[in-house]
Amino acid sequence: MDQVLLSFIVPVYNTEVYVHQCLQSIVEQGLGAEEYEVLVVDDGSTDSSRRVIEAFASGHPQVRLLTQANAGVSAARNLALDHARGRFVMFVDSDDHLVSNVMPRLLRRALDENLEVLSFNYCCKDVEGGMLPHTRDDNYATTAVMTGYDFLMTHSMTPYVWRFLISRDYLEQGNWRFDTSLIVCEDGALIARFLLNASRVVHDDQEVYCYVKRAGSAMHNPDREHLRRRIYSQVDSAALIDATARQYELSTGRKAPASVDGVRNVYLYFSMTKALTCGMVDEIIERIGKAGLFPFPCVGPEADYRGMKWKIIHLPMMCPPLWRALSKVYRMIKK
Repeated sequence: MDQVLLSFIVPVYNTEVYVHQCLQSIVEQGLGAEEYEVLVVDDGSTDSSRRVIEAFASGHPQVRLLTQANAGVSAARNLALDHARGRFVMFVDSDDHLVSNVMPRLLRRALDENLEVLSFNYCCKDVEGGMLPHTRDDNYATTAVMTGYDFLMTHSMTPYVWRFLISRDYLEQGNWRFDTSLIVCEDGALIARFLLNASRVVHDDQEVYCYVKRAGSAMHNPDREHLRRRIYSQVDSAALIDATARQYELSTGRKAPASVDGVRNVYLYFSMTKALTCGMVDEIIERIGKAGLFPFPCVGPEADYRGMKWKIIHLPMMCPPLWRALSKVYRMIKK
């Protein structure tokens, strides 16, 4: 087989409890065996994830296992991209899963309309399978083909790479990969690049992906040094998004859509919030300042953040002495 239509890319690190359901949801999509492949990258798991994957792959020839020493999700996804053969790629986190039998129609639409990017909706679940509330994107006025610029002018730039079906040729032409220095928020920097430069994008209101919120994920690791690296990664990703937007403005002569800056501000906002709770205010403000991003605007509707509370919190956040004092009070109360 020289080329398949769709490559599912599944990075795995210590998700032995979830990965079987993830893979099962992929192979049960109703696609023909010759139409897709599943590239699973074991990122140096220390649990039984690899054994689960090998057992599953033994009965499903579409599933290929790639391995690497632990290097993070960005390196794992890049490794899979280097081996992918599909016309399109879709990223699936190994603790999440897909809605049943949705991919044939979406893949057909992507092929028929010669899309570079197709975005879709998702649902949120807890680890027991219960539904959780979240903001849906099915209220947009049109699902017609548009440029990435027009898409970002009318849609929020949701910073989750698993929300997109992406042309592999398009990614290769842009030479776009995930930044391996980022341990979280790696999605946003890449999404800004491929959406801003796209000429054929569609949003489909189909609910496709099930995001599972769990305490043991990378975003919830309580180790302090890991926490510091995570906050740094948020700031660094914000800086990459900002650089992408400014480069776009220089090359096209028009301002980047507000939704791009909105994601940048979300990353900075939550970096500052986490810095307050863990006592890292000065070093995080210094890192944001070195990137030329402090002060930054309040998070607003361009990133689907609405309400007075964001404005109220933003005021002391932009006053370092006050934010530092609030951090001390917070940590005293938490003792």
